[in-house]
Amino acid sequence: MMKRYVLVYNPVSGHATFRHSLDTIIEAFQRRRTILVPYRTSPGDEEQMAEFLREVQPEGVLAAGGDGTLHEVVNVLMRSELSLPIGIIGSGTSNDFATYLGVNNDLEAYFDCIVDDVSRAVDVGCANGEYFINVASAGALTSVAHEVNVRLKHAMGKMAYYLRGIGEIPKLHTLHLHIKADDTEIETGAYLFVIVNSSVAGSMQNVAVDAKIDDGKLDLLVAKDSGITEFMALAKDVVSGTIKPDEKNLLHIQAKSFLVEADEPTESDLDGERGPALPLRVETIRRAIRIYTMAEQGKDAVLEAKGE
Repeated sequence: MMKRYVLVYNPVSGHATFRHSLDTIIEAFQRRRTILVPYRTSPGDEEQMAEFLREVQPEGVLAAGGDGTLHEVVNVLMRSELSLPIGIIGSGTSNDFATYLGVNNDLEAYFDCIVDDVSRAVDVGCANGEYFINVASAGALTSVAHEVNVRLKHAMGKMAYYLRGIGEIPKLHTLHLHIKADDTEIETGAYLFVIVNSSVAGSMQNVAVDAKIDDGKLDLLVAKDSGITEFMALAKDVVSGTIKPDEKNLLHIQAKSFLVEADEPTESDLDGERGPALPLRVETIRRAIRIYTMAEQGKDAVLEAKGE
């Protein structure tokens, strides 16, 4: 019997051009003697997607879009208790988790790995009852993704985010945060904070060099109140991927759980989507989702699990 996969795709992600790739991807899986069943996302259709997946009963789900599409699929699977591996076909403006895994560098090889069921279990974060696969954040600049004009984003891609971010710099102000990370409590002024699963966030590499996606912990990074000049110097190092582990204006803590409270109303961002308002209670759910990976990553994950 042929293997069957559901391809969940966002018709407007990235430059809204994925529909032109749809036939190519379907053909690629047909060559591998598998069936691809397309599912077109629309706002607020999580329950319908879950019902569709139960009816089709696929081997796995392929999320084609940006980080937001992957975020939606993860939430559907977690809330519906559907145990299905996820493949990531990055076609959005931002594809941080796919970039971290390197799964889209050679799609033909990656499709082989999907059909061969090469996968690994990864951690998932839960913030006030909503799941995220890669990042939760709040503070200065974190709402930029929500405020960029859709037409501008389609026309300019990531550059639209950068231009919007530059325009926000004169408005930067700090929050007073109370943070509890496992049993450690900290009070600090901050421009922003991010809680990351991988080391790629906001299209920036090496944000948290020690981050691992299957260690049962998440990494909290706080850009402390240090003045605009020093904040911009820190931002430059983060963007260039040259951030120093002992950076004095950056607080970095690994923990299984976090509670972050702010002294004023503050909205969060989860995987580039609007998240719940602070206070933010974040828990790590260890190895909760399986992700299709390249062969070497799958092999490494198996050996690690065996302690070899």
